[in-house]
Amino acid sequence: MVDNQNGRAITQDDVAHHAGVSRSIVSYVINNGPRKVSEETRNRVLAAIKELGYRPNKHAQMLSSVDNTIAEKYIGIILAGNYMFKRPYYGSILASIHEHAHENDCHIRFIRVFDDFSNPALFNELIHPNEISGLILLGLDQVLDTIEDETLIDEIVHRVERAVCVEWQWPGIPSIQFDRQFASFQATQHLLAIGRTQVAYIGPEDKRVQGYRQALWESNLPIDERLIHSAVNASSGFECCHQLLTSGMQVDAICSGTDEVSIGILNCLHKHGVAVPHTVALASIDNLDIAAYTVPPLTTVDVPKREIGYHTVDILISDKANSDFAITLPTRLIIRESSVTP
Repeated sequence: MVDNQNGRAITQDDVAHHAGVSRSIVSYVINNGPRKVSEETRNRVLAAIKELGYRPNKHAQMLSSVDNTIAEKYIGIILAGNYMFKRPYYGSILASIHEHAHENDCHIRFIRVFDDFSNPALFNELIHPNEISGLILLGLDQVLDTIEDETLIDEIVHRVERAVCVEWQWPGIPSIQFDRQFASFQATQHLLAIGRTQVAYIGPEDKRVQGYRQALWESNLPIDERLIHSAVNASSGFECCHQLLTSGMQVDAICSGTDEVSIGILNCLHKHGVAVPHTVALASIDNLDIAAYTVPPLTTVDVPKREIGYHTVDILISDKANSDFAITLPTRLIIRESSVTP
């Protein structure tokens, strides 16, 4: 970052002077050690970094003297949280993004989580036109809990030339996603179509729940809130299924919000001696590669994960990245043995 008054790069000495601390204290804050700094002093240093726009990048001074063409082929990715690295669904999307970026001679400059950018030093280092020309924001609606979070998003999207939301929407920038409500409707409707009437839902608490409710409503079946359980991974899917089976509620089918949740459900049903699909049928959403190899193979709604990644990169490298539009990709039901006996 360049000081607009005298045209020189902002240094750690400037930050130290502005914060009223020594240069070594600034270094400790930026590098998280080796010495501890009090919370009050740390906040003062971070405020100075933000106000001055200091960029703790060893190349920042060099980059500030040239145009932005060095960053034309670099893009960044911001995830909602570290858990996305562990989730096969998001891994499939990230793999597709990486593959298509490579095909278009683009490079991934960084993959970071949203909370990282509450540190103004990192924010100024990475969210900068000398570093990236485009930015992918993946599922950030999952972590926008405060006004400060929303303000940070605004600062991020106004700093970069192009941005695109994946799996969520933000005013003023394009987005790409699948219809979660319709996907859940497809899975639940299938279970109802094969004659099941006591259908539970176990999965994320988002529009998938609405799709489940819609299918029951269109079939003139009552909606029992006790059959709706929140789960986001295999372990919580197992626990919710266990609660359901031990509650005394009558269930002959389960709509699972994700394949990962379904893994936990299948394991729980097996441990309780519940036959699938004879006693309880199961349908899910995602169509991960593993879905065809569970026991029994999993009926699931295919989400076009590869296409999501491809379209994301296409938007970033096109002239449409500054437009406010949404792309909703279609889903399709894949019927396997977890819902229908072959």
